[in-house]
Amino acid sequence: MKRIFGILAISLMALTFSIPASGQEKEFQANGYIQMQGGVFVPLTSQLFKDYDNTAYRQAKKGDDWIYDLDRPCDPVFSNSSHTCFPKSHGNKAGKLSMMRGTIQLQADWKPQEFVSIHAVLRMVGSLKLDLDKYAQPPKYAEGVDARDYAKNWVWENYYNEVDLREFYVDAEVTDWLSFRLGRQQVSWGDVGSYRLLDVVNPLDNTWHFGPLESFEDTRIPLWMVKALFEMKKIEHSLEIVWVPAIDRDEDMVNVPLTFVGAWGLPLSNTTSPYIIDEKKFLYPGNEIEDQRIGLRWRGNITPASTYTLIYYYTHQLSPPIPLYYDLYEDENGYYDDQHMKTLYLGFPRQHIAGFTIDYAFENPIGMVAKLEMAVEPNRVYPRQSTTRYTEYVEGREDRIRFQQPEFTTLNYAIQLMRPTMIRWLNPTQNILMVLQFSHSIVPGLTEEDKVDVINIPGYNDDKLGAHSFTGVFVMGTQYLHGMLAPRVVVGQMWGCTDQVSGVDACNYHGGFVTGQLDLRFGQHWRLRFQVTDFWADDAYKSIGYFRDRDEINFRIRYQF
Repeated sequence: MKRIFGILAISLMALTFSIPASGQEKEFQANGYIQMQGGVFVPLTSQLFKDYDNTAYRQAKKGDDWIYDLDRPCDPVFSNSSHTCFPKSHGNKAGKLSMMRGTIQLQADWKPQEFVSIHAVLRMVGSLKLDLDKYAQPPKYAEGVDARDYAKNWVWENYYNEVDLREFYVDAEVTDWLSFRLGRQQVSWGDVGSYRLLDVVNPLDNTWHFGPLESFEDTRIPLWMVKALFEMKKIEHSLEIVWVPAIDRDEDMVNVPLTFVGAWGLPLSNTTSPYIIDEKKFLYPGNEIEDQRIGLRWRGNITPASTYTLIYYYTHQLSPPIPLYYDLYEDENGYYDDQHMKTLYLGFPRQHIAGFTIDYAFENPIGMVAKLEMAVEPNRVYPRQSTTRYTEYVEGREDRIRFQQPEFTTLNYAIQLMRPTMIRWLNPTQNILMVLQFSHSIVPGLTEEDKVDVINIPGYNDDKLGAHSFTGVFVMGTQYLHGMLAPRVVVGQMWGCTDQVSGVDACNYHGGFVTGQLDLRFGQHWRLRFQVTDFWADDAYKSIGYFRDRDEINFRIRYQF
């Protein structure tokens, strides 16, 4: 299918090349950039400039419970999956490279006809191997090799080097009310983009940096798709239809699991699981008729100062992968070990997402744009903790056991307020743009048992699913010297509440980050960026706490042509 779709796209290009230009001069433009980006982890003020402890211990039995044996420290990176060594925290990254990444990106646009244009983006990336990728968690370790070296090489080969045709599509304007975009592309839906409540068409690859610090344009994974736009100009409305035939690489159809990398991935789990797992197999969607995706967006004006959109998308859960079933290990005597998984299968269930956005531009003296975005996921699947007994044998199989994972309706909404403001003592000549965002995620219907047993990420049993979680973000930026200097500050804060566990409100985690960024422009070609980020959290294994040891100094230098 991929091959057929590629031949179709190339044939369309050839067709446009062969059509006479109707007397108009053919338009062709090309540009691009060369970029180097690097960073280093440095403990900052939230850590009082000291590393977090990074300790792990063997298990010990105390009564009926397994506990950390504090007298037996150990190294959690091991090659034998039965080695009972578990982290108590994670840290000790000071002075380690967070990234060293070189990029060449080339972009070309050609308009052979008034009604046809072609767009292509090629990105080539090369990165250094990172010492911290020894903490990555590949699906399976090779026998007889050092786990650290294997993990670092696996990450480098699979995620840090890239030659990717990121975008390649043909725009065709059939009439003044109907147009098509066919090819490999990105589609951005929703108006409060930082939360991606409705920006769900393209998956994300955040393996090389903390996602909110990079542009979605760079971290989205483009997909082959067809987009049709019907414009109803008389009533100032439009209908956009997206069809994703699922012919990309299977692993590109979902977010890259953050267990796959070490520097910017999830830490090694501190869960004392009763299971030994030899191999994890990810059942990626793709290349099947039933894996195709389709979505619709209806957009229009309410008043000259207000617009709205209605969105529906039939897709897969992009993240995290959900444990579906496992095969038991069979010993040499033909007996199955119910504590030993030969293969654990993880999948990405089908999902409906529906929602709306609405925005309103208030005139002076308020001078502010307000946006509301809401998304409903009626059938989101969540994993249970690894010690759960919600399992059943697959009919006709003695060696295969299926998990009974729960579905819950999940409601997400976000509010954004944006206002340019003159603060003379900070900037006497330019506005300062201030943006305030707030989001709230609600999972109604959780029972007392669910609040103890259902988690956010498989394998991280401390990260319980809360009935409510909140995120607040504040952004402030401006420009000096006609855009030569552009400072920006981003502050984020997260809270999570389980809501009346045993009759008591329990907001059981909080954390956040602050980023200071300075962009410098030299002439038409050179761009520099310096960035400092400080994370904080009260729990190393919940929400933003997974990144609390990633305080970083980052730089980027780019030459544009």
